[in-house]
Parts: sequence; structure tokens; C-alpha cells
Amino acid sequence: MGNLEVFNEFKLNFDQNGIFLLNITLGIVMFGVALGIDLSNFKEIIRKPKSLILGLISQFVLLPAVTFLLIKILQPSEGIALGMILVASCPGGNISNFISSLAKANIELSVSLTGVSTLLSVFLTPVNFTFWGSLYVSSSSLGHRIEIDFFQMFQTVILILGIPLIIGVLFSKKFTILTKKIQTPIK
Repeated sequence: MGNLEVFNEFKLNFDQNGIFLLNITLGIVMFGVALGIDLSNFKEIIRKPKSLILGLISQFVLLPAVTFLLIKILQPSEGIALGMILVASCPGGNISNFISSLAKANIELSVSLTGVSTLLSVFLTPVNFTFWGSLYVSSSSLGHRIEIDFFQMFQTVILILGIPLIIGVLFSKKFTILTKKIQTPIK
């Protein structure tokens, strides 16, 4: 196994150049998804949180574990393996909401999972990365630290999930005829 000094410390930064345009695009995607949301389904998720809990367990326990098993089978280089673990340790995003919308799945559950898992990822992504990474790479060569700024993450969730969601739901309630006309082209 090779040297991992490059991975000694890094910070996930949501405020880099070029990210602004991506965030705008994701906000527009979320607005389009929100046009088809039924608020009563959110109440059902709160009333019966089993699906949300199962989704979170799948996201933060099963996906990293299955990824680790795949890594053990494929035996990629340390850098590739750690990249795979990092991706598996991160939460889903607005694109999963978009795909759920296209599939006519439970959009409200997808949006709830995105919001909750993104906020939990501030703690769980570093824990998962450290745990699974140290099982593949010796602890001395791993010697890394992942840092995620909670306030920056919260701001990003509000900007690309919360605000477009609220605007989309309000828009669809106020302009029902226009919503029916623009919903397909926006998707």
C-alpha cells in the first residue's frame, strides 16, 4: 500500500468558486421537484418515521458497509478505496430528489431524507470515513481529519433545498394552472 500523506487533512468546502452556479442549478432542480409535492405526505412521514429511519440506516450504515465489502473484493489502491469510502459516507442530494420525482416515487420521503441526512452528515461522514478507512488502510498511514462546517452546511441546505422547496410548493398552490403547464418542461 502506498503513501497517503495527501490525505492527512482536508476540509470539505461548500463555498468555492464555481460552486455558486452548481448551487443555482440544484436550486432550480429542487424548485421543479417541489412543484409536485403534497405537504400532507410530510405529516405522514413525521407520524410514521419508519421509512425515514430505514433510509438513514441504509445511507449511513449499509451503503458504507457494502462499499467496504466491494473494496475488499476489488482491492483498489488506497487512494481509490478512500475515495469510494468518502463517496459512500456522504448523504444523497437534490439529484436523488429529481430521480424520485421522475420515477413517481415518494418525493416527500426523498426530500426528508436529503435534508436530515445532509445535516447528520456533519457528524456521520467523518465518523464513517474514519471507521471504514482505518479498516482498509493502517491507522498510521491514514492519519487524516475531515472537517465539515455545520453552519456552512446548514446554509447550503437552506439555499439549495429549503428555499426552492418552499417557493416551489407555494408557487404550485397559488398558480395551479401555470404549474401544470411548466412542470414537465422544468423537469
